Amino acid sequence: MKKILVLFSVFSVLSYSTLFADWIIDPATLPAKAKSFVASTFPDAQIWKAERDGGKFDVKLSNGVDIDFSVSGDWIKIDAEYIAIPMNVLPNAVASSIKSKYPEASVIEVEKNFGNFKIKLNNFMELYMSANGQIVAQKWDD
Repeated sequence: MKKILVLFSVFSVLSYSTLFADWIIDPATLPAKAKSFVASTFPDAQIWKAERDGGKFDVKLSNGVDIDFSVSGDWIKIDAEYIAIPMNVLPNAVASSIKSKYPEASVIEVEKNFGNFKIKLNNFMELYMSANGQIVAQKWDD
């Protein structure tokens, strides 16, 4: 009886965890806006993997870039880590502010939160900025 209960418990945990796991999807089923963004922003990269994770899509590119998209296809987060994210993905005011304050640095990660941006630079600086380009806070990235 104990063995049956243990097996049932293990099966329940595995079933529950796979029920809410990410779903790998065909990249062709991504929202058109997301596919267009990838093609225009990273033209030399291919989509290696696309997952549906609750209310968002997680896309992994052949150049190592990870992008999270909303259901509508708007990017939420871009994590490049080893290559520069093109500045044209940011509002002009945000890009100009970064270029003037840190002219030699490149953006390697950016996340949008309610019109504000969390930006990591390749010089280990982490910036918190408003959409109008104002640096609200900054710190060294640990």
